[in-house]
Amino acid sequence: MTVALYRRYRPLRFDELIGQQVVGDTLRNEVRLGTLAHAYLFAGTRGTGKTSTARILARAVNCAAPREGEPDNECAACREILSGASVDVLEIDAASNRGIDEMRDLRDKVKYLPASLRSKVYVIDEAHMLTTEAWNAFLKTLEEPPEHVLFILATTEPHKVPETVRSRVQRFDFRRVSAQEIADHLTRIAELNSEQITGQAVALVARAALGSVRDALSFLDQVLAAPERPVTEATARTALGLADPSTLQTLLRALAGADAAATLRAADAAFAAGADPRQMLRELSRLARSAELCAIGYPEGAEGSPEELELCREVAAIAPSRFWVTALDLFATAEANLRQVVDARLQVELALLQLVRPPASSEAGRSVEALEARVAALERSGAGAAGGGGGQTASSAPTSPLAGPEEAARPDTAAAGVSVYETVEEWSGSWATLVEAVNRTYVPLAGVLRDCHPVEAGPERLVIGARSAFHFDRIRDPKQQPLLAQAASAVAGREIAVETRFDGEGTPQPDSAPGTITDLTQAVLDTFSGSRVTATRLRDPSAAHRDPPRGGGA
Repeated sequence: MTVALYRRYRPLRFDELIGQQVVGDTLRNEVRLGTLAHAYLFAGTRGTGKTSTARILARAVNCAAPREGEPDNECAACREILSGASVDVLEIDAASNRGIDEMRDLRDKVKYLPASLRSKVYVIDEAHMLTTEAWNAFLKTLEEPPEHVLFILATTEPHKVPETVRSRVQRFDFRRVSAQEIADHLTRIAELNSEQITGQAVALVARAALGSVRDALSFLDQVLAAPERPVTEATARTALGLADPSTLQTLLRALAGADAAATLRAADAAFAAGADPRQMLRELSRLARSAELCAIGYPEGAEGSPEELELCREVAAIAPSRFWVTALDLFATAEANLRQVVDARLQVELALLQLVRPPASSEAGRSVEALEARVAALERSGAGAAGGGGGQTASSAPTSPLAGPEEAARPDTAAAGVSVYETVEEWSGSWATLVEAVNRTYVPLAGVLRDCHPVEAGPERLVIGARSAFHFDRIRDPKQQPLLAQAASAVAGREIAVETRFDGEGTPQPDSAPGTITDLTQAVLDTFSGSRVTATRLRDPSAAHRDPPRGGGA
């Protein structure tokens, strides 16, 4: 029977630990100087090297000829421990030995001297699983063990270890290993085994491992079982049950647009192609994290291919504030639920639906508030057009934040109705103000506007440019033009006409014809995502002259 890769390639020295250099250097130095603690707590997510480090430390403290704090792995003591035959190095699974009786038995045995080694080493894995009674029975021994005993506690949930225990041990936190470090490790192992696998496939496996070296090696075992050589990214994706990138892109865009039907169609396509529910949730979580980082202005912290990062920037501009934070929470809950005996597909679909169709109690207030803001803006726009700006005197005319010190010193200019010439540079300096003005009326449009820029300006005109076809499609939408013009006029302090221009690579698609839905109806549809018009009542404006109101109204 073939030995799994994660067992064949366990690190044997501190300097072989993947991604845990600080932990390895500190422990090696303690062994070299003879300043070891009596008990350690190794905390970190699965597959980051906690148990491997504990075994290296057990050999280092018993090695007959250590080399600068490293075990030589050649002496009789090291070979005995490596073979698993040593009765002085005991690994205890706290998940199945968690009661008070097991701890009492351990407490009684630690007083005996080692059978053949210099020190007895007890490695207690999943230590957080011990009961309160077991901890109480073990506490005194842990605090003051015999000189020949070393305790190493390993846990993925250090917060569940009692504070009285944490204060009596030396703690090391094992970080998640970066995808690049894992990819480099997998490449070395593939070369050692003369396996042909592309760099894209290795990168995919490394990302899927989510910081766990053990998971990465298990995944590599899985993809190398495929008959095709070299192993390509497509082969690796199929072997690991990962959804196709185009399907994930469709799913993410549907989520951002709160399109429940399109979301479930994309999920169904992924499952039909063999996507694993757990892996699908992990991929969505990774992309949701990147989208949130893009949304808050920290795109360099996101992980993924250039295509994925472009997608994340796109959906970050569409979705409302904190949308992707909520997504991360829901996906994490769904993945935790998959540990139970449940319908995995149902759990994924439930998380997706909860995201695009949130409870009315949590969203009604914000939806109504957004609708009221948009209706008020439309009413103000209509009143200004009908009344010609009546009721505002020259003395109360708003001061443009774009006006420089010379214009501010000449209030008569505004009073006389003379337009102040504005430049692209001045609009660029006040772009954040314009974005905020749009944000108060329609948040998704403000997200798009952040990635746009002024390309031309005049006394009564502003041309907004977009380098992305996606952003250009949004700002040139006839339904959005009044909102942009209103915001620009508010910032400038006078009427501004807004035009749009595509200044990116390629040629955007031609504008679509304006729809027949009124601005107010569209405001309702945009605010309450998922709604649709089932009937309309159109009125011919000329009918007012043909059919006077009944009842003799004037």
